[in-house]
Amino acid sequence: DVIVEKKYETKVLFPNDTSCDMGFDIFSAVFFMVSRYEEYLPFIPDRYGRYNATDTLAYKNNFLHIPLVDIWIDLFRSILQKKFPSIEFGASSFNAIVTYDIDVAYKFKGRSFNKMAGATIKDLLKFNLKNIYNRIQTLSNNQRDPWDVYDYLQETIVQNKLDSIFFFLLSDASIHDRNLNYKNPLVKSLIGTIKFFSEIGIHPSYPTSSFPEKISTEKKRLEKLSGKIIYKSRQHYLKFILPETYNSLLEAGITEDYSMGFSDMHGFRAGTSKPFYFYDLKNETATRLKIFPVTFMEGSFINSKRSKENILQDIYQLIDEVKKVNGTFISIWHNHTVSNTDEYSDWRNIHNKMILALL
Repeated sequence: DVIVEKKYETKVLFPNDTSCDMGFDIFSAVFFMVSRYEEYLPFIPDRYGRYNATDTLAYKNNFLHIPLVDIWIDLFRSILQKKFPSIEFGASSFNAIVTYDIDVAYKFKGRSFNKMAGATIKDLLKFNLKNIYNRIQTLSNNQRDPWDVYDYLQETIVQNKLDSIFFFLLSDASIHDRNLNYKNPLVKSLIGTIKFFSEIGIHPSYPTSSFPEKISTEKKRLEKLSGKIIYKSRQHYLKFILPETYNSLLEAGITEDYSMGFSDMHGFRAGTSKPFYFYDLKNETATRLKIFPVTFMEGSFINSKRSKENILQDIYQLIDEVKKVNGTFISIWHNHTVSNTDEYSDWRNIHNKMILALL
């Protein structure tokens, strides 16, 4: 059992007051969290085959919401400086990366006739006349597609000089992957526009955790469409299996991954807000895959049904926590959630307020 105690007004793992200056084994504690040791042990997956946030030691001991590893390392630094006043450390500073998953680039544009007809029939059966009207107006070029928010995002990113990454889903169609066909000219045009003001990466599809050869196929599609070497990725549904998925990413030529977070809960899955290199615990191997921990995905808040005011306070608190440790704040958004459509009203406003808090 991993023992958790309170010291230094925070939580620590592996307490030891007899033979350790810090009162806990910081090396074991950091290794346990950052290696994701607990995710190698037997667990009951959720309906998508993922590790549950509620199964983590962090959730059970109420420290998922703070970058505990970063706090421990700051404590370790201060103790070292007291013992060795001449020691010098490299400086670090807070930074933020806004990231966007493009699961479905447009709400109405780019569909085949059969798909458009099927969607219209469904809207008729649900008596959703507004959707039918907006579809007709969009396809008649009388209005912008509701999920076409790319001018807004470009202006926000460029004006505020933000680091950003757009992850594109370019898989074959499946029940969990309903993106536009990657051969659609609209997809190539969109990628061509975004690559000039933002970094881009591949969004490996839902099946890639079971069929890793698909990662390379989808990555090559993005390279062909963008004319760029792709080395960044984030798993669709944040679905990955340790160590297999990460090793498959390496084999496909990916060197940076942005999947280390939970889709249904905000916080620090690996206990840290700072990038680190994946260590394959199963094979006891250090790797060159750099993991960029996710602070939150907007879907975890949207599905929480909490008030917008409380959600904003949670986001501000997360930003403050990362700023305290000079970490990296990474948020996940989707183009449709900042579209200001009826089902996502106010989420663009929350997105804008988050941006202001990051500056």
